[in-house]
Amino acid sequence: MDDGGSEGARLDVAEARTATGRRRFREVMLFDAPPSMTPYVDRGVVDSVFGELWDRPGLSRRDRRWITLACVGSAAVDVAIDQHVYAALASGDISRTEMQEFVLHFAYYAGWPRASALERAYAQAVQRIDAEERSQEPEREAKHRA
Repeated sequence: MDDGGSEGARLDVAEARTATGRRRFREVMLFDAPPSMTPYVDRGVVDSVFGELWDRPGLSRRDRRWITLACVGSAAVDVAIDQHVYAALASGDISRTEMQEFVLHFAYYAGWPRASALERAYAQAVQRIDAEERSQEPEREAKHRA
């Protein structure tokens, strides 16, 4: 006989995993997780990938970035490649030099056409990061004058 206590505990665990997933998504991807709309987003991306996988011990966030970059590059999914390359560079987890070396190494093992998507994403991410840094310079200068 279940008095509902175990159901309540299960829901508490699920809510905690979702909260962790949304927080970890923001930390990893540098933007908020998509709104709850479908089981794919809610249970798959937020709860499972970011609420469990990215939160596990044993590998650092940087280690997980390298693995993810190799996987999205191999899958040749441009949106995922763009998002993960930008997040890896903008977070500082991976340097520009390391990313360039990764793209070259990836080309030898996964093929030049697939590596070209990573190279394109790298160039776009660098342009975006540089533009973001330039736009923040006036704010930093104003704070130093104040």
